[in-house]
Amino acid sequence: MFMKKQYYLLLSALLLTGTAQAQGTELFFSEYNEGAHQNGTSYNGGVSNSTGNEKAIEIFNPTTSAVNLNPYSIRRYSNGAPLGSPLMEEERLMRRTGANVLNSRAVHVVAHPEVTLTEITSVVSQYSAPRQNTPTNPATSPNVIQVGGTVHFNGDDAMALVRYPSGTAGQPNVSAGIIIDIIGSIGEQPLLASGGTGTGNWSGTNPADGTPAVFVLSANQSIMRRPSVSSGVRVNPAPQNVPGSNPPVRNPGGYNIANEWMMYGTAFNGPMGANNPGGQLYDRLGEHLDYTGPFGAYQTTISSTLEKFNNNISIYPNPAHGSATVQIKDANVGSVVVLNNLGQRISAQPKGTGQENITLDISSLKAGLYFVQFVSTDGQTKVYKELVVQ
Repeated sequence: MFMKKQYYLLLSALLLTGTAQAQGTELFFSEYNEGAHQNGTSYNGGVSNSTGNEKAIEIFNPTTSAVNLNPYSIRRYSNGAPLGSPLMEEERLMRRTGANVLNSRAVHVVAHPEVTLTEITSVVSQYSAPRQNTPTNPATSPNVIQVGGTVHFNGDDAMALVRYPSGTAGQPNVSAGIIIDIIGSIGEQPLLASGGTGTGNWSGTNPADGTPAVFVLSANQSIMRRPSVSSGVRVNPAPQNVPGSNPPVRNPGGYNIANEWMMYGTAFNGPMGANNPGGQLYDRLGEHLDYTGPFGAYQTTISSTLEKFNNNISIYPNPAHGSATVQIKDANVGSVVVLNNLGQRISAQPKGTGQENITLDISSLKAGLYFVQFVSTDGQTKVYKELVVQ
């Protein structure tokens, strides 16, 4: 059966969907380390006591080119924060020394600012900003886009790798970022397997790991991307568990971290219960030599159909109060919907003529960040734009 191509562009905190490339053409996450080490205990032979924050995340360049890191950032969707959440934490990728470039076949390691393990400190490319609840002074925290604490993850926080248009990295009010990789399911905070109010982690097994089953977990483990993975996850996975189930019930077809990740260092003996925090290894951090995928030419192009549709739609004023105007030029828009995280919706039905202005009555909306969804008249193209309501 012939199927029409569908084009989607989800801007800022949303996603660009697409089929995974057969070869590496864009950066992706290659390692994730959520440490089980305990606060106040030395794991470096008495050199220093751990703060309990032995955490790091690694980005790999599977292309044949040296890639400028200026357009890239990492985001943490803390405690189930959804797409578009103003609570997400975001920080630019910025090397501590030398040119802000990631060479072909090389990795960029971002670590928690309080790490003590020499296995991490010896390979770290960047220290994340300290955790904070309010925006920081750019003069003192130049890499912070929203708030700090991106590498303060605890196994129940989805992580995203984001690319901005060249020259506008970390300026969400100026340009739109595209999520190019995800760890976890954005919007879900996994529960403990036993249920209750405790938070759990993303988990799963993969037949490729043999028998007995090897549990891959996003907490208290060092995990690395499977060697054959050559591109990031660009579509937010379905939740691991059936929404609202407590104790959690596995969601058929939901996120299984073991599909793309494998464990090499753990404090767990089986799926539950840490028994040796110091037994977690980090010796694969700082390299991704197991990669078996082909190295491709660096590509960041977006479908011309998407780009044209997006560029011919604008919203003003932005920020707005009371009402906002949508200006459409040479784009056949079939529907316009204002969305927020609470499910509030304001809809408008354009004439679909390709040239029109639409007034959105936003007087009933509370102040905050919203997303405006635009769908083409044929239903094949979809973009999202930010709208700040004052």
